[in-house]
Amino acid sequence: MMNPEELNNKIKGYETFLEETLKKDLSDVQDILKEKIRKYKEWEEVKQITKTLNEFKEKDRDMPVRVGLGCGVHVNGEVIDYERTYISIGLGYLLEMDCDEANKYSNIRMRSLKRDIDHYRKLAVTVKVNIKMVLLAINELQSLMLSNK
Repeated sequence: MMNPEELNNKIKGYETFLEETLKKDLSDVQDILKEKIRKYKEWEEVKQITKTLNEFKEKDRDMPVRVGLGCGVHVNGEVIDYERTYISIGLGYLLEMDCDEANKYSNIRMRSLKRDIDHYRKLAVTVKVNIKMVLLAINELQSLMLSNK
């Protein structure tokens, strides 16, 4: 049987572990997960844009567009060439592709991101389970302290 001081030190140790390690880990995992989901949505948008470009190409007409330049500034224009598009492949590089290639490339990126999202969701669940286990341990130790008094 532990004395009250040992129990109190044990509880403080668990609380410190909970606050400084587990909650930080959960926050980090959730931040990464949000970023992966944001990137996934961007690639979904690329797929939608390539689909729209193909539809306008089939109708053989110009497509009006509005492009954001940043800081709330937008420019109106028209797409007249539907054969090639530029896709950001990371690190500031753009790669010229036709719409079908861009669609295939976005599918590849989306599959990879989906795997990452699934992994980080499972990781978040694991960290949450660990948090609950530590909270249960703290609760047990606190009830032990109360029963000793």
